[in-house]
Amino acid sequence: MTTDRTLDNEISSTEDFEAALRQVILAALRNDIDLRGTRDYHTDGATPDVEVMIVELRSNG
Repeated sequence: MTTDRTLDNEISSTEDFEAALRQVILAALRNDIDLRGTRDYHTDGATPDVEVMIVELRSNG
């Protein structure tokens, strides 16, 4: 299931971005989605295209 959720005007600071990213990551992990890898996101040209890489860190325990 995919939905296009818009966050216009909801992310106006680095802290907002990090909080939103945390929610997305935790939701994916709870649903057994493998986050590892690289994803490219292409925009409509109004903003830069970006590449996002997620790497699992080693546990210290």
